[in-house]
Amino acid sequence: MPGTPLCFAGKEDVTVRLLATFKRLISEGAVAPGGRLPAERELAQKFQVSRSSLRQALKVLEIMGVISQRVGDGTYVNKAAASLLGEPMEFLILLNGISFHELMEARIIVEPELAARAAARATMDDLAALRREMAAMKGSAKDHNRLSQHDLQFHQAIFQAAGNRVCTTMFTVIHQSLHRLIELTSHLVPVEHTLHLHQRIYAAIRQRDPAGARKRMAEHLLDAKGLLARAHDEQQSSYLRDRIKELAPTGLRKGKS
Repeated sequence: MPGTPLCFAGKEDVTVRLLATFKRLISEGAVAPGGRLPAERELAQKFQVSRSSLRQALKVLEIMGVISQRVGDGTYVNKAAASLLGEPMEFLILLNGISFHELMEARIIVEPELAARAAARATMDDLAALRREMAAMKGSAKDHNRLSQHDLQFHQAIFQAAGNRVCTTMFTVIHQSLHRLIELTSHLVPVEHTLHLHQRIYAAIRQRDPAGARKRMAEHLLDAKGLLARAHDEQQSSYLRDRIKELAPTGLRKGKS
């Protein structure tokens, strides 16, 4: 990667700056899709950042599917990297640190109306897709990752039925950003609780009842918002406990004065 080393100073978020820099390097062709990145030590020197800051940025890029880290081989830029980083909304969420509260508020504002439109527009194939996802959720009760995936796919089937591609794209990205928290909420309530809320939405759509679908979706999302808040708080508490344990002096960890 030619050019002057990039300095990240002051109080700016180093990870955010690194992500923006990687986006620019890939879009400009300085980092070729399919190519191998320099070693971690060399990259940290080029960017003049700590290796821990670099690792954090690389982890985000790996989660996004932009890079692949191969143990014992190195880090490679995926061939679809340019198109993945070209998704402005997902990158905006990552860069701006948009909170799950804001994401849920956006869902509560828009998704009930999408459910109402789905009630007016759903085809037999759309209804079949909703039934498949509910059945898959029921069959995934003990696999929380799969359960949360089918939960999201149920909502995406509603977006498809609503027939608005802009909303489908936007809210698919929002759901992906919430996926980890949605998986955590599946541990907080029995699968029957989640299925009951989804079945009520499905029934209103099948009955061609836009007002009912709008109401049931709003109720479901308000319930989900409360569960997500609990999951978020538990996640933060767990992280804090782990960090305190890591940072505490050895004597304190062993219970010594």
